[in-house]
Amino acid sequence: MKQFLITLFLFSCIIVYGQQLDFKHINFKKADSIASALENHSLNNLPLLAYKLTNNLNTQIEKFRAIHTWVCLNIESDHSFGEKTIRKRKKFKNDSIAFSNWNSQVQAKVFERLLKDRKTICSGYAYLLKELTTLIDIPCEIVDGYSRTVTSNVNKIDVPNHSWNAVKLNDKWYLVDATLASGYFYINLNKFIKNYNDGYFLAEPELFSKNHYPLDKKWLLLEKQPTIDQFVEAPLVYGETYKYEVIPVAPIKLITKVSVDEEVLFSFKISDKNKIDKTNIVFSSGLRSDKIEASSFDNKKGLLNYKYHFTKKGQYDVHLKIDEDIVVSYTIEVEKGKSMHNPLYVIAN
Repeated sequence: MKQFLITLFLFSCIIVYGQQLDFKHINFKKADSIASALENHSLNNLPLLAYKLTNNLNTQIEKFRAIHTWVCLNIESDHSFGEKTIRKRKKFKNDSIAFSNWNSQVQAKVFERLLKDRKTICSGYAYLLKELTTLIDIPCEIVDGYSRTVTSNVNKIDVPNHSWNAVKLNDKWYLVDATLASGYFYINLNKFIKNYNDGYFLAEPELFSKNHYPLDKKWLLLEKQPTIDQFVEAPLVYGETYKYEVIPVAPIKLITKVSVDEEVLFSFKISDKNKIDKTNIVFSSGLRSDKIEASSFDNKKGLLNYKYHFTKKGQYDVHLKIDEDIVVSYTIEVEKGKSMHNPLYVIAN
């Protein structure tokens, strides 16, 4: 599956997503227009930039929106520097003194590259968003933790590798990831592709937890918190998962073992009912491939369900697709004899 998915490389519009529903009465057009008009504005005077972005806006959410949009559209992800940083984190994983010394040096480089080249890693995005937001008296925190991709934190936890933000608007905390919202790195071209993804703006915490796990679990913003083991074993999600706001419910694991002819339930929360007719599950094993249509839709719970019996043993890569976009991925291992699976699903509330 990694070979099939690696060229997508993970990070990948403007409709209402997740907790944006709290502000569905707000039109972000003015805030986004102000951010666009200030394209390439200097970073040498952050108070001035914050003032220009927010002075003509009335609400907290519009002001934060303008700042978030500007950061996402004007800062480029520095993939190579990020990869180097992760390698160093792994090297100093068991040497706290060496790590502290290295970390002090690298943070200085992060901010230098941010100011000079408008390129940075996740901590630079999070820092800039926090600084600009704090300047207009909106509480904003940097959240450090783990990001899950096709190549990291799959089935076992590694070193902390990501930073994002929590922002407090109207006495409620929300989650944003400006790094992933700004675009994605296309490995085949060795190039960062600017492609704003609004799904990471005030994302639903349940979805956010599928590929973000904070060191301080309070920033999950969930009453029922997943464990770190549940995090690393969960299905794979992508930028497109946020784009369409789809939350995988079942199976609960990326790799699920079942017996031949055992019924497997694939279940997803989906907010945009207009996308249901464009949604299907595609599975492949070797040269064989097929797709199935939805079995049912629970309108009350917003659950789209698929049921399938795997009649032949083997390993199957299974993907939920909307149009041509891969949204969620699983591996199903089918064996003869009695079922060997862990629980396929949990009942959604």
